[in-house]
Amino acid sequence: MRHQPHLYVPGPWAPDELKTGPDHVKHLDRVLRYPIGDPVSYTDGTGTIGHGTWTGDGVIRGDEVSVALNPPNLTMAVAPPKSKERQRFIVEKLQEMSVRRLVWINTERSQVRPRPDRSESWAASALEQSRGAWLMQVAVAEYPELQNPFVADVAGMPLAEGGRWVGDVTIAVGPEGGFTETEIAMFSNHVALGSGVLRTETAAISLAAVVLFGAS
Repeated sequence: MRHQPHLYVPGPWAPDELKTGPDHVKHLDRVLRYPIGDPVSYTDGTGTIGHGTWTGDGVIRGDEVSVALNPPNLTMAVAPPKSKERQRFIVEKLQEMSVRRLVWINTERSQVRPRPDRSESWAASALEQSRGAWLMQVAVAEYPELQNPFVADVAGMPLAEGGRWVGDVTIAVGPEGGFTETEIAMFSNHVALGSGVLRTETAAISLAAVVLFGAS
């Protein structure tokens, strides 16, 4: 069976046909050689998924459904690694897991400030690859601006003891070298995934997985 593309097409949508961007046209036409008239799925990134027909430069709309986000409403606040490839890995995996929001945080030991537009592009690609309905929001903030986060700290309580995570949850993951003692003391909730020191991307993805899938 031919692979059926899943396209991210931001709203608002026209009533009958959605016009896609040149990247979609290039990929489907030149790379996939996808036939006009074949089925595609599409999403607006805010919870709607549809199944329509590829026209060569757009999609004729078909049946559409609304997809709810499963709780909790998770924000991962992460100090970005220096490597662009490692940043992209974090974005793609968090998007695949339907994390609601990624906030790149600037900390005392941060060495780089990422570009939100680049992260948003990576998230959109991962949304299409994972056939999701919700595009992860991306922002940049100073660490002290976070609202009562759970801070990743090897001295914190085991994350599994948090029980069932509900409502709005923010987990902060530090840079290479970790948070400073001053930063650790800014917030009272500290969580850990065992006694080892994890790389930033390992900690971010593992913590998100436990919160979203590991508790019952």
